[in-house]
Amino acid sequence: MNLKVLKKTEDELRIEFEGERHTLLNLLRSELLRDERVVIATYDAKFPIMDNPIFRLRTRGADPLDVIRDASARIADLCEEFLKEYDEAVR
Repeated sequence: MNLKVLKKTEDELRIEFEGERHTLLNLLRSELLRDERVVIATYDAKFPIMDNPIFRLRTRGADPLDVIRDASARIADLCEEFLKEYDEAVR
């Protein structure tokens, strides 16, 4: 996966996700929307097979890079928790 920062201000971030589709971006969007610092978290994929989606994040009083990093860490923790529970269930 390649990321390209298209815009970065003190409260807004736009990132192009090369080679990604709805699965990851929808998960990231959902996790970001749980954060009180987030005003807008959305993405646009004009033609899903050919275009690289653009993710847009706007925050309230927080650096959007920190907010997206925090959300990514929470997602990673959820994946670790799932793997642990899955391993225990299939033993």
